[in-house]
Amino acid sequence: MIAYVLLMISVACDVMATSMLPASRGFTKLKPSLIAVAGYVVCFFCFGHALASLNLGIAYATWGAVGAVAAPIVGYLLYRQRITKIGLLALVLIIASVVILNLYG
Repeated sequence: MIAYVLLMISVACDVMATSMLPASRGFTKLKPSLIAVAGYVVCFFCFGHALASLNLGIAYATWGAVGAVAAPIVGYLLYRQRITKIGLLALVLIIASVVILNLYG
């Protein structure tokens, strides 16, 4: 169970760090740049520890998919980026794929 907690912390830090990249303006703004770098450090630290107990394929697919679903949501909320109906369908399919992989993979 702790491995999944570490995996979710890793995903949260990855999404937070990724969401700071546009605000860093190519790493020319100090605060968002530092948040992004720190977020990635914590992200990979937690992910590495989660992999001590989790299957690499399932963990990486979960990490990538949850991040891929969360990033457009954050983009919509923070940067007013548009999500189309087809985009929403794609996000639902990603979620369904990860659930199936975790249950039967």
